[in-house]
Amino acid sequence: MNGPLHVNSIAQQVAKSGAQSVPAVAKVVAVDPQTKAVVDDLFERLKAHFPAWRQAWPSELELHAAKREWLAEFMRAGIRSLEQIQAGLRFAARHPSAWVPAPGMFVDWCFSPEAFGLPGLEKAYRIAMRNTHPAQAGIARWPHPAVYHAAVAAGYLNLQRLERKVSMELFKRKYLEQCRRIGQGEELPPAPVAELPAPMGRGSAVVAARALAEIRACIGGIRSGR
Repeated sequence: MNGPLHVNSIAQQVAKSGAQSVPAVAKVVAVDPQTKAVVDDLFERLKAHFPAWRQAWPSELELHAAKREWLAEFMRAGIRSLEQIQAGLRFAARHPSAWVPAPGMFVDWCFSPEAFGLPGLEKAYRIAMRNTHPAQAGIARWPHPAVYHAAVAAGYLNLQRLERKVSMELFKRKYLEQCRRIGQGEELPPAPVAELPAPMGRGSAVVAARALAEIRACIGGIRSGR
């Protein structure tokens, strides 16, 4: 599975495949054969990852209905690429449950940071905790605008003062919001550039030698008891 997902033609494809109209979508759109193949492949992989899939889709009728429901959810969420679906499948492979996830949960997996080459949640949280510390004011370096904007949305003080479990959950929510913005084609404003200290200039050799002599004289005086 690679290349763009033809989201705008999804409902027509479903119609060609013998399914009924896509539910919960105001306008019925066509689904081309490529998108139908993507959805069919997705469901075969879901079956492989979740042994209890027959409980969710006991007949072909339920299976077709589920495909329409998932397709509609993808449209609503703004899933734009097969790479996002592949990211969702990678999470599915690690999911411990035997039961098929709800389409909304799978969509959340598709918008995971890793789907866009961003730091994973734990790493992003560690970066945010380090960079929001007062000691980092003006010199913090952000690896991606998504991490910065998530920290700003969560609140620097909240991240530093709340207990870890609470601050982590707060940051997670804000970070995934940034991932959704990226997944839906939005370009995030850049993070501020760190104001690194200017390099020290080269001093005079005479002044340096004089200072070194004074330090040695001081140390010599301490040792001799003066």
